[in-house]
Amino acid sequence: MYSQNQLMFQWLSPSFPTGSFNFSQGLEYAVSQSMVKNATDLVEWIENNLEYGYLRNDAIFLNLAFHIRTKDDLEDLTQLCLAFSCSALKLNEQVLMGDNFAKASDTQLGLPYPIALGTAAKKHKLKIEDLVPLFLQSNISNLIAAAQRLLPLGHKKSTNILKDLFEKINEISKIVLVSGEKDLFSSCYLADTCTLLHEEFQGKIFKS
Repeated sequence: MYSQNQLMFQWLSPSFPTGSFNFSQGLEYAVSQSMVKNATDLVEWIENNLEYGYLRNDAIFLNLAFHIRTKDDLEDLTQLCLAFSCSALKLNEQVLMGDNFAKASDTQLGLPYPIALGTAAKKHKLKIEDLVPLFLQSNISNLIAAAQRLLPLGHKKSTNILKDLFEKINEISKIVLVSGEKDLFSSCYLADTCTLLHEEFQGKIFKS
């Protein structure tokens, strides 16, 4: 018999086949244009998206999916989640990661990643208050891992960046847990623009 925590850690582990390591969320383009040059810039990039951008929104979609009641509501939430994709690459990312997660966790196909994760968590009766901060931490870990391939960041500095963000992750998680559809918004225009421009970026390593 396994514990809920073990299942959550497996789902959000870098070894789980969600394919999240293939995406940089526009960070690669931002680095190429010297918008993000060092650890300080990276932390600012992450914090902005955590407070006002896609990281926060995806966590809200996860929470809403966990509390979904009907198939019609699930379909509406899925369409809303896809509509919040600011580029074709982000849309493709949500679908690919959702299907990869579904295949590995025996969950419904055709759902964007946060929705797939939320419905799976509900099915397995996981604690959403534990899952949300772990989801955010996992996404931020992937961003930092991408940055390590793009910037001169050592393992110690990268580890400290994540650790220093724990308090902010917990703060945003508390907000997410009491948020609804009306609380979805994004004002990270620079990050969204970089995601769009990444589509035509030559020589890219990441898919977004």
